[in-house]
Order: sequence, then C-alpha cells, then structure tokens
Amino acid sequence: MLQSDKITALYCRLSQEDLQAGESGSIQHQKMILQRYAEEHHFLNTQFFVDDGFSGVSFEREGLQSMLQEVEAGRVATVITKDLSRLGRNYLKTGELIEIVFPENGVRYIAINDGVDTAREDNEFTPLRNWFNEFYARDTSKKIRAVKQAQAQKGERVNGQTPYGYINDPDNRHHLLPDPETADVVKQIFALYVRGDRVCEIQKWLAENKVLTVGALHFQRTGQLRYKNAMVDPYAWPDKTIYDMLARQEYLGHTTTAKTHKVSYKSKKTRKNDENSRYFFPDTHEPLVDEETFALAEKRLATRHRPTKAAEIDIFSGLLFCADCGHKMHYQQGVNMEPRKFAYNCGAYRNRARTGAECSGHYIRKNILLDLVLEDMRRVMRYVKEHEQEFIRKATDYGEKEMQRELAQQQRELKKAQARMTELDTLFRKLYEDNALGRLVDSQFVFLTSGYEDEKKTLTEKVNGLQRQITTVFERKRDISRFVQIVGKYSDIQELTYENVHEFIDRILIHELDRESNTRKIEIHYSFVGLIDDGQTPTEIINHDRRNMVDVKSIAI
Repeated sequence: MLQSDKITALYCRLSQEDLQAGESGSIQHQKMILQRYAEEHHFLNTQFFVDDGFSGVSFEREGLQSMLQEVEAGRVATVITKDLSRLGRNYLKTGELIEIVFPENGVRYIAINDGVDTAREDNEFTPLRNWFNEFYARDTSKKIRAVKQAQAQKGERVNGQTPYGYINDPDNRHHLLPDPETADVVKQIFALYVRGDRVCEIQKWLAENKVLTVGALHFQRTGQLRYKNAMVDPYAWPDKTIYDMLARQEYLGHTTTAKTHKVSYKSKKTRKNDENSRYFFPDTHEPLVDEETFALAEKRLATRHRPTKAAEIDIFSGLLFCADCGHKMHYQQGVNMEPRKFAYNCGAYRNRARTGAECSGHYIRKNILLDLVLEDMRRVMRYVKEHEQEFIRKATDYGEKEMQRELAQQQRELKKAQARMTELDTLFRKLYEDNALGRLVDSQFVFLTSGYEDEKKTLTEKVNGLQRQITTVFERKRDISRFVQIVGKYSDIQELTYENVHEFIDRILIHELDRESNTRKIEIHYSFVGLIDDGQTPTEIINHDRRNMVDVKSIAI
C-alpha cells in the first residue's frame, strides 16, 4: 500500500473519571481539535477512532483496539491524539505503543498539546510525561474512591446497577422506585421459589411468559449491550441471576453499600467486601417482598435442595435431622417404589460402611411423618389463635431458658477458641524468635507456621460465627410476634405444602424407635419459637408395623 493511501488515525477518548475530576472537553471538542490540526498540517485520509466512557488505565477499549488492528495491518500512516493521556494513563503500555508498536509498523505518532511527534528526534521527555499521566490517573482514582466512600457511608448508591424490579427515582438518583414493568416479575419469582418450584421450573415460566432477561431488557431500553450474548436468547434466564435475585436484601426495602472494591485502579476486576466493611441502611425504599417470604427463600437457598431420582424436591428437604448424631436424614424414594414405602433414614447410618459412623437407622415412613406434622401444625395453630397471650408468655419463658442454655454453651466455646488463639500467638512468637536467632531454619519455620496460620484462620471464623450467634440469641424475643403473624395468615391447613411446612418449621429431629414401648419421638422446632407445649396431650399417630407385627406410636414433642 502506498504511503499516500494510508489513513491518518484520529483517536479520541473521554472517561467518566475525566468528567468527575473536572477535566474540560468532550468527544466533539476533541474531534474538532484533531480535524483542524490534520487539515492545517495536510494529513489526508483521516478516520476517527473513539472511546467514550473508558478509563485510560485500561487498554481493552473498542476504539483503541480497532485502531491497533488497522495499525498492525499496515493501513495507518499517522496516529494523532489531543495529548498523551488520551492514548492511555499506564506509562508502560503507552510507552510500548509509542516506542515499539508504532515504529515497528512505520506509524508516526503525534500528541498535539504535549508537543510529541515521533518524526522528530526531540522526544526524550515523552516517557516522563507518560509517567506523570499514570501518576495523575492514580491520584484521580484515589480522589474518586474517597468521594464514593463518603457517598456509601451516607447510604447513596454508587456504581452498582439498579436492581431488577426497580427504576431510579427521576427526582433523586439515589432513591429506588418499583418498576411498573418488572416489579411483579420479582414477586412471582419469590412466590414460585418459596412454593417449592425448582429454578429450572422458574426459568420455564419466565420463558413461556416471554420475560426478557436483565441484559436483554437493558438493551431494549438503552440500546447498550451490557452482556455479549444477551440477545442470543433474550428469554433464557441464567441460574446465577435468579439465585442472586433471591438473596438481594434490596427487595426488602433496604440498601447495602460498599459491597465490593476494585483490586487496583488499573483493573476492572472487583472483589467482595466482608460484612464489616459494608454499610447497611434499612427501609430506604418500597419493598417488593415481605420479611416472611424472604426468610423462606433464604432458608431454602441455604440448603440448595437437589431433586430426587423421581425428579421432585421432597417437602421436608433440609428440615430433617437425626436426633442422636445430628446428621441429615436421607430420603428413600424410587420410581417403581410404592408411595407407602417412601421413608427417611439417618444419613450417617446409611453411609456407615464408608464413614464409620456409629449411629442407628432412625427409620420413619414419609406418610406417617406427613400425618403427624399436619396434625401438630393444626394443634399449634388452634393453640396460638385461642390462647395467644398464654402462648406468648410460655414462648418467652421457654425462649429465655433456651437462650441461657445456648448462651452458656456458645460462650464456653468462644472462651475455648479465644484461649487457643492466644496460645497460637505465643507459639508463633516463640517460633519467630527461634528463626531470627538461627535456632530454626527458614524451611522449618515456614512449615510449622503454615499450620498455625490455617488453624488461626479457622478459629477466627469460628469466633466471628459464635459472636454473631450470641447476638442473634439476644434478638429472639421479637421473633415470637413474627410466628404469631405467620399463624394469622392461615384460617386452617388441610394439607401440607412445601411453602407452609418451611414457613412454619425450622427443623425436625427424628429419635430412634424405643423397642420396649414401640414409641418414636419426633421433635418439631417451629420457626422463631422452637418447641411448643400447649399443656395438652401431645400429637400422636399410631401405625401398624408389618415387619414386627406391632403398633408403633409416633409422638410430636
């Protein structure tokens, strides 16, 4: 290609950081400067390459990459920018372009305001200018982070995308309003999930109702493609999107800021902040989901239920535990098995050959458990409705006793963990001194201390968890009223569903069958309040055990 046929690349860039830092000018202003310079200096075949809204520390810019493709193809004679910082604010990358990439491809580079022209031999200060540009980028980034930190501390939303189901208030960009188009979709997703529907079934409902994905909706409204494949299948909702929605506290009307941070001003990658580094502001906008529904979704998310081989989620999934070893109960169900034979076994006992667990079967048929739980839930509902004040008093007294027991146990564990951490600190200091004095070689020091570091990390997590549990124990009283509210939602329960079981019940403990009395105890711990004793005869179900030819009594305690 003849030199006269090659293009003159006029490159423009403006970032959000430039605007926030008060840098004057716009893309149109840059274009005008570059075009005028090209005309005055007789540069022909001009072509603009533009990046609007891209940081100079990143070189993964569409306009820049497009220009570099032309450069490497040998179709560019000259590259012109308003100044060096438009090309980039990373002095190593910018220097590589100016001193290696452009010369190797026979490209002349001009930065108008900085007086840089690689056709001359007086560009000794160019690397220094690049360094100053990077310093400026670092300083600007620091100032912007400080501003955003201050905004986050005040509860103002910064950087984060508007949650699906909301729109920004036109009168206050930091305030959220329900989106008339998508708010009901959020409510339906939560309703289906707490009802027991699997995520794949929710995805099917969204596709059948032609509900656009988050990325496809954004493209429809703005014309901007946030995700590369957003329009390939605009109704195919990813699993992660739905799981993330179900865990977002914004749908309760709360705001959490400073959830993430950038690993470096040169990188777009972000990492999650720990809970202590975040800021929580309750009741900042209208909720889309009530507390009970969100709590049910949270409970289900914690266990991430897997369908059985018969392709359905068990109604008691995540609730059943062995009363002796604490292991989850294993559900036995087969496609060709009679429903009356569906049952639960202690998971540790079932896998005893592999795990070496010393527990017993704790066997119970599903139909028996269904009948028992239904009757006990109806007993509890009658009791709470007919004797609400008595229930609140008893639940409060029971809660106080349970609280004292739990606190005592947790504080003992906390004291042990803290003592061990102190012990580890002492051991580490001794090892450090031995290493510093030459009594312990470096390899031995690294080997020994690595184990201590791992243990200390585990202990730190345990201490933090115990402290959170202790705090939770002190908040139990208000939970009693929440349980009363749940009861008030129902006039009666004719059959068990995934939704009402998981709304009412926190966990169920299955005791082993007492062979002497042929009695099996079932502990039903209700949400927020634990065991409920109405002072009457406990709920019981009697079934005939064909294997042993005896009647077995199952009692809810």
